[in-house]
Amino acid sequence: MRIGIVGCGGIGRTHMNAWLAAGHRPVAVCDSVTSLAHTLAAQSDAAVYSDAATMFGAAQLDIVSICTPPALHASLSIAALQSGIHVLCEKPLAVTTDECRAMIAAAEQAKRILSVGFCHRFQPHIEVMKAQIDAGLIGDIIMFRNRFIGHMPNPEQRWFSDPALAGGGVMVDTCVHSVDLFRHLIGDAAKVQASAVTRTTALGPALRVEDTAVITLVSTTGIIGVIEASWRTPPGEWVVTVNGTAGYLSMDYATMQLTHGDASGHTTVIDVTDADRFTREVAHMVACVQGTATPRATMHDGLAACDVLQQAARSANLKD
Repeated sequence: MRIGIVGCGGIGRTHMNAWLAAGHRPVAVCDSVTSLAHTLAAQSDAAVYSDAATMFGAAQLDIVSICTPPALHASLSIAALQSGIHVLCEKPLAVTTDECRAMIAAAEQAKRILSVGFCHRFQPHIEVMKAQIDAGLIGDIIMFRNRFIGHMPNPEQRWFSDPALAGGGVMVDTCVHSVDLFRHLIGDAAKVQASAVTRTTALGPALRVEDTAVITLVSTTGIIGVIEASWRTPPGEWVVTVNGTAGYLSMDYATMQLTHGDASGHTTVIDVTDADRFTREVAHMVACVQGTATPRATMHDGLAACDVLQQAARSANLKD
């Protein structure tokens, strides 16, 4: 496999490390900031490009990781697909559902895979959680709760708080994972409501995007979900909990433990062998391209998550 990476910042480095750990050496990287591109390229002796279209035309890639800010996902992914390259696009798939649909149309026309980076689907603990939910361990599901809160230093100085690049704030950056976890573990959302704010605190000024948000969901089968996210809440909490009529399952990313509580209140830590979710994600992408697997996080999953986030943004009066 000839692998390329567009976007050589933090998530680009994560993808580089994942590709190398999975046994694939990226052969080309691209970033408009050439110093970032050269630094990342040194990890795999990759060719350096400052223009993605040039890289897509010259590097003879099989797969490309799109690791740029969200506003660039659609145009870059479509260009790659039209060049015959399979695409693993970081989350969110795009900023709008219209962009998502254009990307899907390009993938279908090119007969190439377009997958979205919902890496939590590849976290072993989440895999076990889903299997146990499906097996009925905690009975009929009643509620879902996901809290991803922590402290992002100086977001006002980073692209994350620039709506033109990010397409939104903490909901687009963080809640997109949470929405996908809800859909993956519970099912589609039939109702979406949200509140979101930003304000000046001891940790920094108010932003041009929301830094704290709560989304409530109701699934098509009547299961309630609560999603909480913030960039302003040290030390942080990163937990996914599903409650049912016969107990609960809870994944704590701080301790990397999956806990089962039964209806009597007895708790057990389920033994799960950990593995890097990004490495497993890119290895799965290769298997899909080789025809030995089908995408676990599809382009349609990316569209569905984007649709929920757009509903949430309208509910929170962030968009018309």
